[in-house]
Amino acid sequence: MAEEQVIRSRRIEIDPIAETLEMFTYGLYIIGSRGSDNVNGMMADWVMQVSFQPRLVACSLEKNSTTLRNLRETGVFTVNLLAAEDRELARKFAQPRDASKIQGRSETGSALIYDKMRGIPYWDGEHTACPILQAGLAYVECEVHELIDLGDHVLAVGRVLTCAVLRESTELLTNRILGWSYAG
Repeated sequence: MAEEQVIRSRRIEIDPIAETLEMFTYGLYIIGSRGSDNVNGMMADWVMQVSFQPRLVACSLEKNSTTLRNLRETGVFTVNLLAAEDRELARKFAQPRDASKIQGRSETGSALIYDKMRGIPYWDGEHTACPILQAGLAYVECEVHELIDLGDHVLAVGRVLTCAVLRESTELLTNRILGWSYAG
């Protein structure tokens, strides 16, 4: 007599809050910054305009990020917008500058510092000296208006100094296009 096999599926609990927050539309941007010892570009997706008068934009930064350290030091940053076709450019900024931020890396791997701007064509912003990507869709130069401590991130609110559209595109690069998620 053949034994009857019962296939049991494991139920995976899905956090409904995380699932819903991941449905928000998140564009992918490169936040340019400069510190006394580095020029950095950081991938960010929690970025938005928050005021008309004065014109303010905000981006959320991890508390231990190089970008936040640079903003505290210099008081300026850039927001570089990417088009949907800029996937490969975006991937170059996925790694944190300080490799020790990635849990589970070896001691040798954790000691690495990535120069994410190496090999990336850019120029220094006229008002901020922060990187503006030559291949970007558009950019915004900002002066820090306020840094607000919020949970595990800091909201950097920047007053818009200048901005420009560098080329035309029909679609902004988003997390969904790349299949990435930083939400929930």
